[in-house]
Amino acid sequence: MKASLLTEDIQQDKKDDFSANQLTQAADMLFESHLKFSSNTIEPHNDSTSRRLFFASSLIAAASVLGATDAANAATLEKWEATPVNKRTGVTVFDVEKDGYNVRFVTYLSRFLLCFDKACQKWWYERARIIPITASEEEVNKFRLNQFGAFSASVEVGLQEYRAKDDGPRRLLLSLLERYCPSTEALRKSREKDGLSPLSEKEEARMEREIKEARRQIALLFALMEKNQPVDEISKLLAAIDNGSISSVRILDPGSGYAPGYGPPEVRFPPPDAGESFQTATGRAILSPNGKILRIDVVNRGAGYAKPPEVTVSPPASLRFESGEEGEIAEAKAFLFRGGPNKGRIERIQLLNPGSGYTEKEIIRIRIAPPEASVQNGGVTATATAVLEYEVSDIIILNNGTGYGCEKPIEVYVEPPPLTARVNMNDPLMARVISPDQPLPATSIPTKEMRAKMPNPSDPNSVESIINFAARRGSGSSGCFGRGCYDDPVQVIAFPVAEKDVFNAFQSEDDFVQAKQKILKSGSAIPNPSAAEIYKPRTIRSADSSLEDILPSFGTNSRSTSTQILQLLPGGVGLVFDTDLNRYTLAVDPEYSDTGKSFVKDTSVIFEPDFGPRGRSPIERDMQLGAGSFLRFVVSGAICCGGVHLALTPIDVVKTKVQTDPESYPDVIEAFKRVLADSGPTGFFTGWVPTLLGFLTWGGISYSLTEYTRRFLFELAGPASAGLEVPIILTAASVGAFLGSFVISPFEAVRIRSVFQKDYAPNILAVYNRMVAEEGFFSLFSAVPVVLAKEIPFAAAKFTVFDLSTTYLYNVFPAAKEELNLSLGISLVGGILGGIVAAIVSNPADVTISQMKKTKSNMSPIAAGQLVLERDGPAGFFRGLPLRLVFYMLLVSLQFLIYDAVRIALGVGADDLKQYLDVLGNALSETGGPV
Repeated sequence: MKASLLTEDIQQDKKDDFSANQLTQAADMLFESHLKFSSNTIEPHNDSTSRRLFFASSLIAAASVLGATDAANAATLEKWEATPVNKRTGVTVFDVEKDGYNVRFVTYLSRFLLCFDKACQKWWYERARIIPITASEEEVNKFRLNQFGAFSASVEVGLQEYRAKDDGPRRLLLSLLERYCPSTEALRKSREKDGLSPLSEKEEARMEREIKEARRQIALLFALMEKNQPVDEISKLLAAIDNGSISSVRILDPGSGYAPGYGPPEVRFPPPDAGESFQTATGRAILSPNGKILRIDVVNRGAGYAKPPEVTVSPPASLRFESGEEGEIAEAKAFLFRGGPNKGRIERIQLLNPGSGYTEKEIIRIRIAPPEASVQNGGVTATATAVLEYEVSDIIILNNGTGYGCEKPIEVYVEPPPLTARVNMNDPLMARVISPDQPLPATSIPTKEMRAKMPNPSDPNSVESIINFAARRGSGSSGCFGRGCYDDPVQVIAFPVAEKDVFNAFQSEDDFVQAKQKILKSGSAIPNPSAAEIYKPRTIRSADSSLEDILPSFGTNSRSTSTQILQLLPGGVGLVFDTDLNRYTLAVDPEYSDTGKSFVKDTSVIFEPDFGPRGRSPIERDMQLGAGSFLRFVVSGAICCGGVHLALTPIDVVKTKVQTDPESYPDVIEAFKRVLADSGPTGFFTGWVPTLLGFLTWGGISYSLTEYTRRFLFELAGPASAGLEVPIILTAASVGAFLGSFVISPFEAVRIRSVFQKDYAPNILAVYNRMVAEEGFFSLFSAVPVVLAKEIPFAAAKFTVFDLSTTYLYNVFPAAKEELNLSLGISLVGGILGGIVAAIVSNPADVTISQMKKTKSNMSPIAAGQLVLERDGPAGFFRGLPLRLVFYMLLVSLQFLIYDAVRIALGVGADDLKQYLDVLGNALSETGGPV
């Protein structure tokens, strides 16, 4: 029923065409002013890439589109899909916002497509053709903002295919990269396949910069997601952009539990996120003592001890010489063999306190008290030595690697201490070469024979190696394993340095020059005043007023609304990783400056720019009606018209009495009283059968033909239909009413006769037979001219007022587009307004028909009209209007309410028969593609 609210976005008015030259010249003017401004820009990093000229991609693309002369080879947005947005199912345009695709993401994705996709660019610049040349600046702005809003709404609908539950954000990012960031080799093969000549070295370098800028913009785009952000994929993307190399490491925790004699622990840098073709960094750990004692090894187990002897550790040198340095004396405890052949000897010495402040250069003395047994009785004093504990003091970078992202620190894995680090594996007892049930040698220093039996730590099959391997594997798990349960793990992060990071734009000023030359070669004429007038400068303000102080100014005399909408984030804006939120966020480079002024003070400043409007309705068009759909329209129209007319038959009976016999029924109240007195309650339903049958048929024909004709005329009008909405609706309603009038006329003749002359015949069929017998069959159609005069204005007014009023109400209450009950409420209000206007314009014809058919006569429509005029004057043609206003307010409003409800129930509601322009699907398919 309703014409599309966005017809200006899918159709264009030929009489107001912009020529391609006019658009080209407008773009050329933008180049001129932009280059002039950029020549005075201070570049803070002194590289060839202008950090101010971030909009090159869109203007280069505009040049290629506007300079094209062969329309047949131009890409177009042509992929139409059935819209998933439907009031019946409750799916709205905004459902994907629950997945993190907020308005900023949607509108920035729209900007990206308009800048980097050739089909989207062509669509955007063609939309300028519907703007009248005489349009004011405000009107131009309104056109452009509405067009962008419809475009971004279409993009948002397309995001339904990338819901978070289906891993959508990751799939979307990868699809965008695959589509707009091909490798150089893939580009060469593509050109060769298409029969195009190879690019020059300079052209290929420019294309590589454009691809790098596309990668950067995709990274910025996904940083706008506040939830379900594909962090891993963004990290890989940033790594490809940065191509970072490890420049330094920072040891956050040096760890503990390392022992001398094992060699430095293994250091493993993660592989670069950019991919396998890049080099993984390598490094070597440096161990240094941490001032603590790791263990105390028994050298001589002694003999003759009756109880564990006291063990004393010498204080650190810092305490002995009062150097002022902090230190603490270590404490230890001895354990004895309590039985067997080794009774009275020391089994082990356990540290109670590792102390602190001990150095590698000092001698640490371990004093063990002598045994209770004398030397003569075999007593031997035990001896021991202290082993210092080591930690990772430094990591030397051996290979800086490539392909790392620089937006967040990189965690470096350092091998934990061996499981045996706190055990003296040189002791044959600890190495399990000698059983504790057998007599031990006097010293724990192994003989050559014993050493030959001891396990080789370098042997991968030794027990020690197997245990250590298991410890390394367990260190990566969520729990702890072995030493990892009580030794502090080493924590190291590495910092890469990028070749050129995400804060830098990749395109250079030369890209602008080449694009400008391409426009000039396309044969453009000198810009005419009208085109210049259309592209008057206008600054689109951000929702965040502070953004004006953050983003670099482009000058107020060089930006049109069109290019403002397409503006992408410049150099100086990049990403940082928020460890608290575990996602990337936009930030500003503190070193970036704008014409010598500080850009912003620190990278923690996060801002939320407004990237453009997002409409509530996508770019839509009507689907073609099949036979099944057409029949469902017939059923919907028949039910709404027949049912409502039957329910309102009492009012129609009273109306007819007032119009046909004003002397007996002077007013509505008197008419109600007399009908009730003469015929009882059943008298109010006199003629209900022809009413029901007539309007079942009329509704089915009129409503379905109106719908079909409206769609046909919109399609036939093509681009010109944008300004012909009202004439098309009037024509469609008139066609439906014209054919319907021939159907309703016999039923109305029979109904009026049965109402006015209740004793004319016993039933409706008898009334029909008597009228045909006495007056002839064609007498039933004698009122067709007046019926046409009644029904055509009635239907035209009803449908036109309904469409215009509901369109207005949907704009005022846009939420009704998604909510079924609100939508039906708008249909009800639109029907009331349509009924009022329709009742007024059709009342004279209705009075004339009633006068013609109240009795048997050969009265012509003109004679009937003259009789009314002679009897009551001009006011006679509006007799019964108050009751008719009530009648048709109820009639039309209920008809449209029921009509919409039945259509929705039958699957032919407005949403069911709409297709939306699948911008995103088109861009990511073969018909779209990079510029």
